[in-house]
Amino acid sequence: MRIALLQSSNQGFFPCFYANLRRAVEGNGDEIMAFLPRSGVNMRNYSAGQFIWGSRFNWLVHFSLYRLTGLQDIWSFFSTLSLLRALSKYSPDVLHLNVISDCCLCFPLLLSYINRKSLKVVWTLHDCRTVTARCANFDQDGCDQWINGCRQCTAHSIYGKSILNNVALQWRMKRSWYSRFKNLTVVTPSQWLATIVEKSILRGHRLLVIHNGIDVVKFSNRYGQTVPELEGWRGKTVLGVSFMWEPRKGLDTIKWLSAELPEDYRIVIAGNVPLVFMHTLPPSVTVLPAISDIEHLAAVYQYADVFINPTLADNFPTVNIEALGAGIPVVTFRTGGSAECLDEDSGISVDTGDNEAFRDAVIEVCTHKEKYTREKCIARSQCFSTEQFNRYVELYHKMS
Repeated sequence: MRIALLQSSNQGFFPCFYANLRRAVEGNGDEIMAFLPRSGVNMRNYSAGQFIWGSRFNWLVHFSLYRLTGLQDIWSFFSTLSLLRALSKYSPDVLHLNVISDCCLCFPLLLSYINRKSLKVVWTLHDCRTVTARCANFDQDGCDQWINGCRQCTAHSIYGKSILNNVALQWRMKRSWYSRFKNLTVVTPSQWLATIVEKSILRGHRLLVIHNGIDVVKFSNRYGQTVPELEGWRGKTVLGVSFMWEPRKGLDTIKWLSAELPEDYRIVIAGNVPLVFMHTLPPSVTVLPAISDIEHLAAVYQYADVFINPTLADNFPTVNIEALGAGIPVVTFRTGGSAECLDEDSGISVDTGDNEAFRDAVIEVCTHKEKYTREKCIARSQCFSTEQFNRYVELYHKMS
């Protein structure tokens, strides 16, 4: 069996996701190829088992038309033809869609090809942009327009302003497109997102929850690496990790915690912090750069006494599982599916935005290590191992 996987950007969660999925697919004797649009990021991060299609100029044209009209997923006609030629040559049995609404596709053209070839389609939703007119996360704004029709987007500042307000038309276009799928299975990494899909314009299609998985052994191993920035501290280390830190990821809560936690608690965050936000962080917060090396990242986790994820909008964050795999208990807001990886012995979740309860949970975990042990956290992480990717292989073969 041949699987073609379509994804817009080879960064963030995707390289690890694809590597684990590829191992599972090839371990079953099947083939998989990732198809990504030509961009600077995708060219820099190119690796084996990937095909680059289209042109970099296409994104500029598509994005410019989006900024003018507010409409997405219809402009990349010639670039999508390039993709379809590559897909025809590869001749997949299953097309696995991931994040694709990113100024790179002409969706009607792709859909026509899918139906003409009678392709079986799996669509993994890593955020909510598939079921809204444009935004990836509506939790933070408490928006429910996506259920019956977007009218005025509340997330312009995050997902790009447009001169014309066409979110109502974009939502109706998506509803029309999705109704034309002949063989679609929607996969969500969290039960929370599954409940969203059941109320959305994707309702009626087959729906399956497959949680994200990690290589637990890589995070639980002790590699003997040291992290000079974390050496010598005698108190409690409170760690947060994110690919990109911003207010939506909980920066305001981190700043609040830095002033409210006892003096023997130190907050450390790892990941990219834009300069506009870096200047607002107090000196007491230690900032580490983004870490791509697994052994180094595991070492950073293992320095911590507790891992915090004060995210205000999320699906099923892999960093929570990584922390558990390293033997570190997690404190998180009950945002999206962020708390779904926890049980009573591996961490605490509190209501989203309740900073006082969050602070108390951090102190609770750090002062009761006999309950939130390394062994219990690692055992819990085993529920989200790379075995999850074997479920995708099973799904590919079961689709009729």
